Amino acid sequence: MSVEDNKRVVREFCDHFRKSNADGLIDVMTDDATWWVNGKPHLFPSSGTKTKEEAAKMFRNMLSAYTDGLDMQIVSIIGEGDIVAAETRSHATTRTGKVYENEYALLFTIRGGKIAKVREYTDLLHVLEVFG
Repeated sequence: MSVEDNKRVVREFCDHFRKSNADGLIDVMTDDATWWVNGKPHLFPSSGTKTKEEAAKMFRNMLSAYTDGLDMQIVSIIGEGDIVAAETRSHATTRTGKVYENEYALLFTIRGGKIAKVREYTDLLHVLEVFG
């Protein structure tokens, strides 16, 4: 696949958050995909490396917390080979009425038109502030 094809995969993936489409997020991942989030797992349960199955559970839990999806806007995106880096900003309203707005640096590895690996760098203190 070309770099532009890989960027398209990432753009479509981010769009699934806005649509609260957990199945779409999961389907675009390889069977052996991993999702890593910065932070110490003993301080932030969502941090560390997750399997595809664990990421699927995380997606479903996260999306169920919002009233109308998580708007994941891509600020910038670059790619080289099978690697795509995206700077993104999110916006959502939680079911408790709190506003969740975070910023991310996401590093994707694409294999065969699917996401094989994600490294997510985000503000975990904001996650804690909004979700406790």
